[in-house]
Amino acid sequence: MNLSGTHRMLWFAIFTAAEIWERHGVDLVLTSVKDGDHPGGARPSFHPLGLAFDARTHDLEAPMIACEELRAALGPDFDVMFEGEGTGNAHVHVQHDPPVPRMSGRALRGP
Repeated sequence: MNLSGTHRMLWFAIFTAAEIWERHGVDLVLTSVKDGDHPGGARPSFHPLGLAFDARTHDLEAPMIACEELRAALGPDFDVMFEGEGTGNAHVHVQHDPPVPRMSGRALRGP
């Protein structure tokens, strides 16, 4: 697994997830960080940028609860998605995706 160049905010999310998984009685197992191709979806993958990780959830007794706890702990700068529910590929996908600040003030018009 490639972890070089992983963004510091993602490390915060990984350590936070590890603490939550531990409270649920299991170790956090990362399945993807910067490695692999993650096509699909409405936006490009954040994995190659070191801004996203996937982690195993099938060991958790209550994966949705753990994911909700992680979402609450990380706040609005992170997207936390429980993907593949009910399949052998169920996992949590976490990405650092802070909202883009909106510019305030009047729009300037040309001559």
